[in-house]
Amino acid sequence: MGSTRSEASSFDGLGNHVYLEKQDKLRDIGVDIHTSQIVVVGGQSSGKSSLLESLTGFSFPRGQGLCTRYATQITLRRNPVKSTIISITPRSNADQALAERLRGFHRELEDFDGKTLASIIEEANMVMGIRSGPTKDDSSLPMFSDDILKIEISGPEKPHLTVIDVPGLFQVTDGVTTDLDKQMVENMVRRYMENERTIVLAVLTCLTDPATEGVLQFAKAADPNGERTVGVLTKADVVSEQAVFRKLTEQVQSTTLKLGYFVVRNRGADEDDLDLSECKSKETLLFAKPQWADIAKLGRAGVEALRTELQVLLTDLAKRELPKQRSEVEKRLRDCRAKRDGMGPARSGPASQREYLINLASKFEGMVRDGLEGRYEGHPIFDTTHMRLITKIVDLNEGYSDIMWKKGHNQNFADVPNPDGLFKMKYEEAVKDALESGSEIPELSDIVDHSEVVYADPEDSIMAFIKECYLTSRGLEMGTFNGGLLSMCFRKQASKWSDITETHIKSAIVAIHKFITTLLQHVFVDQRVREELWQIALVDKIQSAYRLAMVHAKRLVAIEINGRPSTYNHYFNDDLQKARLQRLEGGIDEISSPAHDNYSNVISSKVQINPKELTKLTVNKSNAEQVQEDMHDILKSYYKVARKRFVDTICRHVVEDSLLDGAGSPLRVLNPALIVQMDDSQLDRIAGEDAATRRERQRLKLEIQGLEAAMKVLKS
Repeated sequence: MGSTRSEASSFDGLGNHVYLEKQDKLRDIGVDIHTSQIVVVGGQSSGKSSLLESLTGFSFPRGQGLCTRYATQITLRRNPVKSTIISITPRSNADQALAERLRGFHRELEDFDGKTLASIIEEANMVMGIRSGPTKDDSSLPMFSDDILKIEISGPEKPHLTVIDVPGLFQVTDGVTTDLDKQMVENMVRRYMENERTIVLAVLTCLTDPATEGVLQFAKAADPNGERTVGVLTKADVVSEQAVFRKLTEQVQSTTLKLGYFVVRNRGADEDDLDLSECKSKETLLFAKPQWADIAKLGRAGVEALRTELQVLLTDLAKRELPKQRSEVEKRLRDCRAKRDGMGPARSGPASQREYLINLASKFEGMVRDGLEGRYEGHPIFDTTHMRLITKIVDLNEGYSDIMWKKGHNQNFADVPNPDGLFKMKYEEAVKDALESGSEIPELSDIVDHSEVVYADPEDSIMAFIKECYLTSRGLEMGTFNGGLLSMCFRKQASKWSDITETHIKSAIVAIHKFITTLLQHVFVDQRVREELWQIALVDKIQSAYRLAMVHAKRLVAIEINGRPSTYNHYFNDDLQKARLQRLEGGIDEISSPAHDNYSNVISSKVQINPKELTKLTVNKSNAEQVQEDMHDILKSYYKVARKRFVDTICRHVVEDSLLDGAGSPLRVLNPALIVQMDDSQLDRIAGEDAATRRERQRLKLEIQGLEAAMKVLKS
């Protein structure tokens, strides 16, 4: 282990104390900011109090019941005027009244004795609401406190240093302390040690076995790599055996703790009358002895070496962590202000409640409009894929159109190429995911069910299918077919439309519902307001809009599939004529042969046909075969027109009108007009502030004030 830094004065002279003062001010503000600090941890008989006295020059009163029962922050400041100020920093979760009472405790002393100090500490105990001592009749009060006793010591010879003393760890309760007290102390010690901006001063005696020492086990749990733990071996004056000297030297030279060990001498039991300078002289004489030479050469012997090292470590840590602290405070300040702004102004009556809700409803309405028009810039919430609503809906509609084209029919038509064999639509996966997630949303439980979605590939037996329909429906028609044959064939050919369309509308509903609920969380930050608004004014209307969209879709399916086949689209006749022409051309190709000129050369623009072969085009076909061919061409032409018409109708009338843009759209339910129509009772139930809301508003106010003060310190 290398030697320590040589001069503490260099740190005071170069303005490094400014970094330490910033940390002190941050602690004083009391907004639960992790500060760079030194925490002294040890057992109740480890010599911790004597070490603190040597480090800080501050002597705690000795006596029964005066052990540390809360964190004590001792701050040394170099100042021409000598003074000692004792105050209380409230715990971070103290309410305003308690915090004001604790901050009201302030004692400023120029000179004092142990009796005066003991009296002041007893007063502080009473203000904190803990026991004053074992002889006092206050056993109903807690033994320990999470408040911080702050002792600021100023003087011309004082170095800049702050250490925090926490209650000593104890293994056995004594009738005054309890197992709950033991647990509270351990939790407090862990909380301080786990702060990554804490340098842990682990105090144990020279005669302690490090392998079994509890404080080192605590330190290892909080600092597994030993990167911010300094070991301090106390009571060096009681060491007499040569084996112990060797063990201590090995321990100081080891690298178990990256910051190493120091050895110090404590005030003896019979040395209460000695002042600090006399104690320092005794320590200097002790470490000048030959048996301590190896440790002394390493610069690891004595309180002065320890204090110098601590100043360097703490200053370096404060410098390194300052930018991180600023970033953390800025983020917390933004978050708190956002929560405060989301709560809006105080709402004590119908007018302010209505104004508050109208403002938020207008904001919601505007962001819905942006989501429908694809204006995603300027709103970070739209960075999330599922919040890009119109993009999501367009993707779903295109997938629906594609799957209706490729898999919407039961039988592939003749002479129509099958879709790409690589076809495996992401639409199918999107629908499956939507139905799975939607079935877990309570409001959609009776609208979206988690049923298996199967998009079966069409079969290749269209002519057999038409023949079966014909044979099971023919009458006395001569050379033609029953007028209901087209309806029957079309109904069976399009029988998958209903399931495909229903799952599509459900998928769109899930996408819209997630958009609505996420946007509500974003706009209505106050959870209670959001939940009351949802239950009182929104959920029933939104569910009704979803159900109406489903009913609309089912009605359109019924009209298309069960109604009389009908179209005024000229493409039907065009496609039918093309189909008949293709069939005729195919028949001619079968009976024709290449034409030749007088020189036996092939004439590419002509074919020759034996007149006798022409009869094969018509004469050799049965009535059933002729009907099948005619029905195939009619069904093929009508199905194509009907499918395109139906897909457009579903997308335009159901998805775009019923679910997105229409007056009955679930996205239109929340708007300023809805708020205007509410009575005073509804307004109060939704936007009235209960006690919890008022407390939260006050908490945010105090936290923002504290964070603003912290930011001012960090920027100074």
